[in-house]
Amino acid sequence: MSIAGEFVTGSAEETLELGKRIGGRLNDRAVFLLSGDLGAGKTVFAKGLAEGLDIDPTDVTSPSFTLVNVYDGRLRLYHIDLYRLDEGPGPELGIEEILDEERAVTVIEWAERLGYVPDGAVEVEIFYLSDSERKISIRHLGEWA
Repeated sequence: MSIAGEFVTGSAEETLELGKRIGGRLNDRAVFLLSGDLGAGKTVFAKGLAEGLDIDPTDVTSPSFTLVNVYDGRLRLYHIDLYRLDEGPGPELGIEEILDEERAVTVIEWAERLGYVPDGAVEVEIFYLSDSERKISIRHLGEWA
């Protein structure tokens, strides 16, 4: 499967739909590294991935204070938000174990704070174009499912 390139969405609903299309195509381990300004749509994209994994997107919330939320669907979804960390996460967060899970999709918001790039990760950068439009750049950093 290959979904890479630049996409322009005209609304939060279109950003959610893009995530849903990608999530619907996943059948195995995948890691998404999300970056973009505050409010750019990272969580909306994560909700779309969740919906594509048969998880109710209304259940998906930004884990800003808990750091990690876990949802079960066709595949398990780990939604990680590193916004509140000043430096990379310590081993107590368990990210290494999460990334090793074979039938799980991991979404990391504010991924630049992770301090490294996991093998096979997909980088998703979300840029403001206007109040409603976003440019979403998706780039494979290795092989993925």
